[in-house]
Amino acid sequence: MYKTIVCAIEASDEGENVLAKAHQFAQLCNAKLYVTNVISYSLLPKDYQKEFKEKTLPTINAMTDKLGISQKNVSVKFGKPYEQICTLAEKKNADLIILGTHSKKGLHALIGSTANGVANYAKCDVSLIKI
Repeated sequence: MYKTIVCAIEASDEGENVLAKAHQFAQLCNAKLYVTNVISYSLLPKDYQKEFKEKTLPTINAMTDKLGISQKNVSVKFGKPYEQICTLAEKKNADLIILGTHSKKGLHALIGSTANGVANYAKCDVSLIKI
């Protein structure tokens, strides 16, 4: 079964639902769970990136704290979401990535599907949760 899982979420109710399912699955598999949120505003100056991170991190931390997930396994990153998710999965030697199937918010709606990018570029299994 799976030993290391990366779960990519948004700071939203949908992200919380995806995380709950990923957490439950990780417990069933007795797998280590890493959680990430990727903000696709990498062209902004570092101060704006810091501001976005400061606004997002408390929401992500609250979601993960509720499930007892260690903050050392939680990250907020900047860049192309599918690239950042796949890079994290490779770095952590993940054998599964879990994420929601779509995003209707912000730039994601304009630049394509993160789920599609992850499914095409990941070097491990990918599980999509319909949100």
